[in-house]
Amino acid sequence: MGYEEAVAYLDDLGIDAMKRLKPNTARIEALCDILNHPEGEVPAIHVTGTNGKTSTARIASSLLTAADLSVATYTSPHLVSVRERLTLAGEPISEHAFGELFDHVMPYARHVEGRLGERITYFELLTAMFFLWAAETPVDAIVVEVGLGGRWDATNVLPSSTAVITQVALDHTANLGSDRPTIAREKAGIIKPDGDVITAERSPEILAVIADEAARAEGRVLVLDRDFELLENQVAFGGRYMSIRTSATTYEGLFLPLHGAHQGVNAATALEAVTRYIPARILDQAVVAAGMSAVEVPGRLETIRSDEVAVPIILDVAHNPDGMSALVTSLLEAFAFDRVVFVVGILGDKDHHGMIAEMARVPCRLIVTQPRSGRSISIDDLRSSAEQFDLDCEVVDDVSDAVKHALAGVAEGDLVCVTGSHYVVGEARPVLLP
Repeated sequence: MGYEEAVAYLDDLGIDAMKRLKPNTARIEALCDILNHPEGEVPAIHVTGTNGKTSTARIASSLLTAADLSVATYTSPHLVSVRERLTLAGEPISEHAFGELFDHVMPYARHVEGRLGERITYFELLTAMFFLWAAETPVDAIVVEVGLGGRWDATNVLPSSTAVITQVALDHTANLGSDRPTIAREKAGIIKPDGDVITAERSPEILAVIADEAARAEGRVLVLDRDFELLENQVAFGGRYMSIRTSATTYEGLFLPLHGAHQGVNAATALEAVTRYIPARILDQAVVAAGMSAVEVPGRLETIRSDEVAVPIILDVAHNPDGMSALVTSLLEAFAFDRVVFVVGILGDKDHHGMIAEMARVPCRLIVTQPRSGRSISIDDLRSSAEQFDLDCEVVDDVSDAVKHALAGVAEGDLVCVTGSHYVVGEARPVLLP
């Protein structure tokens, strides 16, 4: 079909999938089987959690790359292009290669659909494409981010012996459960027999769930502040200054070019996962320092400077109250401002009231908008929540117009922050980074 046709097909498939999400791995198992099980060809680090999955995956990939391994990474969702989900050494797959890969997999997908009488979902098709691409490239290692939950996620056909659970919060409650222990059990479903699970979770209640699931699989649990530790996690110019103790050794004086104390936690978790994945002797101080300093995670407290606008512009995909809390805390820690101008749009299945409550912790003005996703919450609902907190609120329907409106009205001491959803940040990026 070619790249453009593949994207159009996937877009239609994605819209259809929202209406018929069925939690099982039968379709992806059948597709991987007919493709001769590419998911088992390359050792993997498998990452789940509520927030921080993509950052942790990208940090782990950067560390493995610094150790002279060829690394393919699978993350979701994307911001601008679907190609961002499949990367090699940090670079997205090319349009040509994506189109060829899609054309190669589709006949197999159609065969499976005919046999099972069910349509392959958007995420399942992309997941199979990634596994095949990584196996045929070939690469030395893969880092794979879970799409939703864990136990029934399409990525969970991986036979990975290294699992990561960043932390657990309330999100996707309609699919995963209404309380944190239930959600934790779903996420802990990625733990494999005799495998390691590395977690940044601190709640004793959630750790008990993870330990129980690991025991069922005869696996080992490595916990932040017990088995590995973030010894230093300070603000530095352009990021974080860290020292990390892993289960193998201690690394001091590391620089991570990401803002937010939570990114230090993600870095420590990723480093422990890599320590369990490859021999510690390969991870000397120079390798770890190089890997940390090379990390890039677009849309996570990403700072943009413009010659046309004299104030900082921040892009962050915070999309639940915990994520928004981390964002606001990081803004207070890393930036000087009198007021934050939030450009915000939120999906309908999110706790928008809880997110706006976090924004209200700082002096702010809200420009509420609506990304093109059919899952977006109405602007009226966002405005109503803002008014309950007595926040200065304006409405601009289109994301790009909302960003332009925010930039046109800034004053000295302002900081502009585009947030609330991957979709909002994705639509804002072409405006800010043409």
